[in-house]
Amino acid sequence: MAGGNKRRAMTDSLVEVGRVARSHGVEGKIRVKTYSGDPSALLHVRTVRLSAVGPDGAKRVCDFEVRAAKPQGGFAVFSLGGIDSQESAKEWSGAFVSVFREELPPPAEGEYYWVDLIGCEAVDTAGKRVGEIAAMEGGAAHDWLVIRREDGESLLPMVSAFIREVDVPGRRIVVAPPEGW
Repeated sequence: MAGGNKRRAMTDSLVEVGRVARSHGVEGKIRVKTYSGDPSALLHVRTVRLSAVGPDGAKRVCDFEVRAAKPQGGFAVFSLGGIDSQESAKEWSGAFVSVFREELPPPAEGEYYWVDLIGCEAVDTAGKRVGEIAAMEGGAAHDWLVIRREDGESLLPMVSAFIREVDVPGRRIVVAPPEGW
């Protein structure tokens, strides 16, 4: 198993950005599918953290220095220090990929990192609490908010018809769910 340099402890400054789709080529590169669908924000990071469960069931977490990164067909292809063969790259297939927030560009106006929405309070247009954002799920047409409500979790499409306002600094999202939701 290839190892990376353990350079920093796990902190809140890490943002999970995607998963290793598979190895790429014979020189130990990995192909990362980003949650956003746009790999451009990852092309300038200096460190990636890979987290996976090994064949023996043990959790593996390693930080790797980025030697090179390029976009290819909607993926980010990385050459990482410590992963030097196709076999060692294959061992990380399916791994979660995280990067340090300070290495990411700030989101554009009206855009958010998913991690910033989790934990926000969801309120209706009258200000009444609906629930809390428990997770985000990607979809083919749009993303989904997973809202933890008193009676369980419900999905709400992340589209303007249902999402009226997102206030990340205020940790609040104003929603207008459909009738009967």
